[in-house]
Amino acid sequence: MKKITLIIIGMVLSSSFLMAGGLVHNTNQSAAWSRMLSRGASVEIDAVYFNPAGLTKLGEGFHIGISSQSIFQTQTITAAFSNEMFPNGFLNDEKYTGKISAPVFPSVYLAYKTGKFVFSAGFLAIGGGGGAAFDRGVPMMEIPVASLVPAFAPMVTGYSVDMEFNGTSVYWGLQAGVSYEINDNISLFAGARYIMAKNTYKGHIRDIKLQLADGSEERADKLMTDLGTTAIEGSEFLANTASNMNDLVSSPLGGLTFDQAIAATAGDPAVQGQIIALKDGLVDLGTENAGDITIAQGQGAYNAYSAGYLEQGQMLIGGASLMGDQEGDITQTGNGITPIIGANLSFFENQLNIGLKYEFQTKMDLTNDVPDNKGFIMGMNPDGTPIYMFPDGEKTNADIPAMLSIGADYRVIDPLKVSVTYHSYFDKGTGWAKDAKDAGAPVIDKNFWEFAIGLEYNITEQFLLSAGYLRAQTGVTQAYQSNLGFSLSTNTVGFGGAYAINDMFKLNLGGYYTMYDEQTYDMSYSGMDGTVIPYKETYLKNTFAVAIGIDIAIGPK
Repeated sequence: MKKITLIIIGMVLSSSFLMAGGLVHNTNQSAAWSRMLSRGASVEIDAVYFNPAGLTKLGEGFHIGISSQSIFQTQTITAAFSNEMFPNGFLNDEKYTGKISAPVFPSVYLAYKTGKFVFSAGFLAIGGGGGAAFDRGVPMMEIPVASLVPAFAPMVTGYSVDMEFNGTSVYWGLQAGVSYEINDNISLFAGARYIMAKNTYKGHIRDIKLQLADGSEERADKLMTDLGTTAIEGSEFLANTASNMNDLVSSPLGGLTFDQAIAATAGDPAVQGQIIALKDGLVDLGTENAGDITIAQGQGAYNAYSAGYLEQGQMLIGGASLMGDQEGDITQTGNGITPIIGANLSFFENQLNIGLKYEFQTKMDLTNDVPDNKGFIMGMNPDGTPIYMFPDGEKTNADIPAMLSIGADYRVIDPLKVSVTYHSYFDKGTGWAKDAKDAGAPVIDKNFWEFAIGLEYNITEQFLLSAGYLRAQTGVTQAYQSNLGFSLSTNTVGFGGAYAINDMFKLNLGGYYTMYDEQTYDMSYSGMDGTVIPYKETYLKNTFAVAIGIDIAIGPK
């Protein structure tokens, strides 16, 4: 069950299907961010998210910021699953590709400044925001099927299967708060964000067929059921054989070896034939030096073989139930509240601006809604009932980590501004990280962090260009990584510009490309026969996005 628990943790955390600042957070929250990548000290309308205390630098009146991004990501998982007998691998294709997209990724910000106060609100996708489609499933779905090839070799030479997995995730956030200007240099903020989380997982595994050495094809569940039934019948035959030896064992012959008993019954062909048949049966079952064990020991061997065949038959029939057609239809929902505080510091007549923000940890559980037992069967209990990856009604911890944001903008010369931002995410403090640690498989080694630097240059008073670079460093362990949710360190570059149409409207355009550090892990899979097959999995992603936004200022000129 520990392995199942960690898989679920990985799937819960796959809420970050798209660009994420941390394991859960999205920090790509405006078109201005897309062109610059560093907005931790923003004093424009997107400061509602990035630096809410800095909103006091806005002009009097209403301010509105609306932006949307189109984000496209490709996830690639490669599973090198092979052994000496099958050096080219058991999987029909080792590479699994998931296409993830969010054609519309919105952020909406509102602020009203009156005197020293600013009242603000925001609507954004703080986590997730996209959908993933793996047209032929993922390795964790196919490897159990592929493992049947070496398990039943040489009778089985290959397999075919129809599988698919699709997932969506979005954590919508509604934020509100108040900023207050203490003086020209210091402003403070207090507010909160209400989060509504929803994940969906849908998919199927159908028509698992095994290709046999004679060229024919058989459904895996039927073949395994037939083999299991044969094994159980064999167990019953061996048990009856052992029972029929009672009289022989209780006679003086019972303490003799089979070879001694055969010699001693030379004058009784019927009894001798029985003993010879019993010895030959043990030889056929794999007993070495069967002639050297006593008849009483032989009876024990028959009982042991009977128990082994029974266990094997039950295992095959139980495994057959996992090879039948399955359909998954899971919805997870939850909600939570994030308290937020912030401060803004300005120096040298606003030439240097520093933004500070702390978002407290969000306590949240996700509840499974699974109709008709469509929760993906992962195993069987001893009583024959299925173990679901997503049991209906089960709650899973999905705390959103606390985060600290520190940003600084410095206007080097009048047209040139340099911006730096640092984010730290306190992943170790979440409930799911603590649960995994208590289970003996920590999923977090170090807290996630990111650092960004951006440049903004005014070509004219109305038109500017900007560019940025961001490095994000994950701190997860191998136990965190899952086929359906994995975290990699990244390098991101962004570029774009802004154009002030007039005093009221400002247009932002930007785009960014994220390159992920490839990661390979040593894995292992225990087949039905107990054989452990080592293999490797490699994870890789890439993300591309474009963004457009409009800032609107309504107030006295």
